[in-house]
Amino acid sequence: MYKFSLTILCLLLALPAAADVREIEWLDLMPQSEADNWLNNQSGVDHSGFGPVDAFQSWATVGELDGQDVRLPGFVVPIETTGDGKLKEFFLVPYFGACIHVPPPPANQIIYGRLKEPIPMVNIWDAFWMEGTLNVEEVSNDTADSAYTMDVSSLTLY
Repeated sequence: MYKFSLTILCLLLALPAAADVREIEWLDLMPQSEADNWLNNQSGVDHSGFGPVDAFQSWATVGELDGQDVRLPGFVVPIETTGDGKLKEFFLVPYFGACIHVPPPPANQIIYGRLKEPIPMVNIWDAFWMEGTLNVEEVSNDTADSAYTMDVSSLTLY
């Protein structure tokens, strides 16, 4: 009996520990000095489309987050779909309408998400939890600039 219990204990200790997913907030993606700067110099979101064109921009990232498994809430802005309309790649943004309204969030407040397997298109009006491995990686396209990407393992309603 003792030998059997010891064997089971050794097997359990040899198993890799379950990955801890860290829940973060959007400002965690900015170095503290950048976050303070941004919060102190915001002009707000302009829904009219006639707002100032010189938006606060920051590419400064938090290196300790690179390669970490994280979870955060936000809104989906579809970027790439499959031929049958499934979502494949998207931006996750901190508030509804970001990337459409002026000014857009800074690059370090936008995450480019890549799904391993495409999923049915989501409702862009809904908030989602995005979970996966965060990477410090720059992505620029006609929609927005992002200082982070994520290999998305889960996208669920908030």
